[in-house]
Amino acid sequence: MKFIFDRIKNGKETIKNPLESNSNSYGKIIVDTSTCNLCGICEKECISGALKININKVEIDHSKCLFCKDCINSCPKSSLKMTNDYKLSYFEELGNEVRELVYKKFNRSLSLRAVDVGSCNGCFLELSALNNTYYDLSRYGVHMVASPRHADGLIISGALSINMKEAVLKAYEATAEPKIIIVLGACGVDGGIYKKGYAVNENISDIIPVDMFIPGCPPSPSAILEGILKLMKSNK
Repeated sequence: MKFIFDRIKNGKETIKNPLESNSNSYGKIIVDTSTCNLCGICEKECISGALKININKVEIDHSKCLFCKDCINSCPKSSLKMTNDYKLSYFEELGNEVRELVYKKFNRSLSLRAVDVGSCNGCFLELSALNNTYYDLSRYGVHMVASPRHADGLIISGALSINMKEAVLKAYEATAEPKIIIVLGACGVDGGIYKKGYAVNENISDIIPVDMFIPGCPPSPSAILEGILKLMKSNK
């Protein structure tokens, strides 16, 4: 009854389109080539190795980027700018036959088991936010389940720690075919800031096939949702 009164008083809480442009989101970093003099200061400031200066241009690997803005703040020419384009998810190399099978099986509903392999919990806090009434992930047919045996795939976050390798392999084997694997965050791509740590020897993609990466540190709820819907071929 309290919930009904709350809705009458405040109206609908769920956002109509969580994928609409958001001025508060962080996104791709662009380079103004007309002012950049390739001084190399930004490359020295980048702790994740996402930014490199090759020959006559600045190259940015957004899958490794922590979006800390150290490169932007250090640029003496203010040549680097961050946009609000958060749609950074991308497919790993998949055969067309496999990809079409994924679309056919999961275009209407998807059950995922979340697996933390050694994260700061930032990515899963954003993933958790998708289940609140504001984003309402379930309206897209996407649900989180408690066991990989009940899941269509895994959504994995964190730098793969040595002690979690066996757990990931077991979760992968327990998930029924055809299974999909989604990796969240910069740490999941190549270890992030933990990649030189004593407990991190491999990346997730080194031990199991990954279908989609969703970069960010952490990726926002909208960025995660955009990646999941892209995999389901629903965000046309």
